[in-house]
Amino acid sequence: MTPEFITTAEKVYPQQITHFKQLIATNQLSHLYLFVGPSQPEKLAFSRYLAWLMAGADERQAIRIMADDHPDVKITQPSLPKSGTGTKRTWKVDQIRALKPEFVTVAQESQRKVFVFDAIETLQAESGNALLKFIEEPAGPQLMIMLAENLNEVLPTIRSRAQIVQLRPEIALAQPDDESNQWRKTMQPVLFKWFELMMQRRVEAFVYVQLQLVDALKEAPQQRLFLAWLHELSRDTVVYGQIPDAQLHFPTLVGLYKTLRQQYSPQQLVRASDVIFADDRLSQTNVSLQTRFEKMVLEIAMALGE
Repeated sequence: MTPEFITTAEKVYPQQITHFKQLIATNQLSHLYLFVGPSQPEKLAFSRYLAWLMAGADERQAIRIMADDHPDVKITQPSLPKSGTGTKRTWKVDQIRALKPEFVTVAQESQRKVFVFDAIETLQAESGNALLKFIEEPAGPQLMIMLAENLNEVLPTIRSRAQIVQLRPEIALAQPDDESNQWRKTMQPVLFKWFELMMQRRVEAFVYVQLQLVDALKEAPQQRLFLAWLHELSRDTVVYGQIPDAQLHFPTLVGLYKTLRQQYSPQQLVRASDVIFADDRLSQTNVSLQTRFEKMVLEIAMALGE
């Protein structure tokens, strides 16, 4: 019987699975990933799936990973309060330090040793500094995966070192029809232009929202896909120069990324990225798409102008 984490990951994140399999096959997998998105159980399932690929991807390894019984896979969660009366988990510095024996030993049976840290947004400065020592000085080949619901709540020192992946349930457009293909071909250049205008703090970005975006994004699936592209653009801007260009979501835009990196500091680009990711909360409210996008334009201008 197929373990549940395999079924869940393949159902919820088929495109991401294909992407990561290609990274593994071409030896382009990064050392540290930060997976951001809703649904803790689904993100954990995807993390176990990647660990399974590292371990050999057979039935025996899947069962061991599902039972948390694989020597090269360590999945940890923040601690519950010592009082035993609360339910809010937080990472403690002693909990990070207790993992030292795992960090300083190499993989026994797998390509890499895999660490998964759940709810990393509860990591505070002291425990974060303890973890950074292990991140920056790995004992051997490792894959470190950190999970968060909200990127804005993750320590900047973690965000700046991780490759950020927006991990959301994917839109079922595996076989788009001619109309869907035409929409994609039309809207991606529109997005690229709007993103460039926003990042250059041009007033035309406001006009673009009403004239080019609102009418073209009437359907919820189109909005979700457009926002997923926007998140990928933002992520590319932040990690440009830190990873190979081939690992960027939109490598054809390296000229824009290079210009922005020359124009702004890494801190400014991270702040602008935070504005884009913060829209996730507004998307769950009754605020109109036009209002959300105009707010985004304004706040990105402020973030880049500081």
